[in-house]
Amino acid sequence: MYRTIAALFLLLASVASSSAQDLSPSVWQGQRGSLLKVLGADSASGNFTGVFIGGPGGLCPGVPYELAGQRRGPRFVFQTSRSYIARSDCPVTTVGSGRFVSPTTVAIRWIATYAGPNGRPVRVRGEEIFQRI
Repeated sequence: MYRTIAALFLLLASVASSSAQDLSPSVWQGQRGSLLKVLGADSASGNFTGVFIGGPGGLCPGVPYELAGQRRGPRFVFQTSRSYIARSDCPVTTVGSGRFVSPTTVAIRWIATYAGPNGRPVRVRGEEIFQRI
């Protein structure tokens, strides 16, 4: 009985570890043209880092943002930020969560926050499907 439980535990740990490793490196393209590049992932913690590049129809097309997140099984959360401001008109922070629909497709819900013309925070919500390319 104990051997069966131990074997099952090791199998589940192996599957979780390999699915986290599959995340890095990878490039995902959103249906609106944005890119999400995962450059590093830690299989033990589920943490990942990378770059998000805004799509042509977004608030800041072509602008790169630092990406940090964590994956737990099929679900993950992330945040984008800019530690440097190359373009002062694009200081947008985005937080999001998503889930794997398949090994090559993720569905994401996000909230982008930026300063409006009056200086007050403006929040934009959205959903997007990303395909691994």
